[in-house]
Amino acid sequence: MKKIFCSLAVILTLLTATAFAAENSNAENAEKGVEYTSKTYGFKIVCPSEFKVVVNPFENPQKKGELLVFANDGIKILYGYQILLDAFDSKSAPDFNKADQKTLDAYLEKLKVDGAYEFAKIEKISKDNNAVFAVTAKEIEVKDDNGEVEGVLEATSQNALAFFRTKSGRCVSIQLIVENLDAEMMSNFKKSVATYVDATDLSMTDKKGTKKDKK
Repeated sequence: MKKIFCSLAVILTLLTATAFAAENSNAENAEKGVEYTSKTYGFKIVCPSEFKVVVNPFENPQKKGELLVFANDGIKILYGYQILLDAFDSKSAPDFNKADQKTLDAYLEKLKVDGAYEFAKIEKISKDNNAVFAVTAKEIEVKDDNGEVEGVLEATSQNALAFFRTKSGRCVSIQLIVENLDAEMMSNFKKSVATYVDATDLSMTDKKGTKKDKK
């Protein structure tokens, strides 16, 4: 699965207009969380802190998602979540809950190579659902047209990515964009991913949380 990239022009415009200084993470917010509901797509997620800017970063109309910016320094994003709906082809990825270990190991290994990730592993985000968590590599090999390694680039920062299927089967990815990835941010990110609820899941239940009767 390829990493997701933001539309730079859109983000630069919005961040320049609403620039704010990076703030220290609020321990209370990180623990309790701040719920965000997308007005456009209807999904819900609990964030570790208040979001400052919400951006639709995709120029391609077929891509659906939002970028929540928690902190930035001018036009530079220091902390944010990028959420992409219908992020991957369900047929191209095994069932993270039911596939055998050999299939999952082969998939994760291929993912690390193709996506230039330092590691990729499967973790539970709920009792009945697993997600893939990956962290981008510190060093990235540069290859020529023949696949030979020409050199190694050292990344200025590392980002994390999680992707999973919702209860209704929607393929979602959430990317953690940070200036300096640390254990606390990764922990908060995993907590946020576990709180994600898609609009399609919500539409399957009534206000009391029971399944709607099919007519």
